[in-house]
Amino acid sequence: MTTRKTLYLLRQPIQDSSHSLLPSTEDPHAADLVTLVLLEQAVGSAPPFPGPVYVLSPESEASASRGSNSVISYRDLVALITEHETTIVL
Repeated sequence: MTTRKTLYLLRQPIQDSSHSLLPSTEDPHAADLVTLVLLEQAVGSAPPFPGPVYVLSPESEASASRGSNSVISYRDLVALITEHETTIVL
């Protein structure tokens, strides 16, 4: 079985984590294979996630940080999409 890198784009806050399609933080192998980008209304509500979490900034503030999450630009988002084999929009 091959491992595939997956990028999750979260548009809305997750209301019920038990019904979330995001990977579990308890999966020890997921941290190197998954990335989460918070978009639109999800920006203020980062769910538990095993891998890196980024916030998309409409002002392209790539060097800034919002909480413990790195702020990325649209250019950075395009780079993340090309680096991952699968992209899932939630």
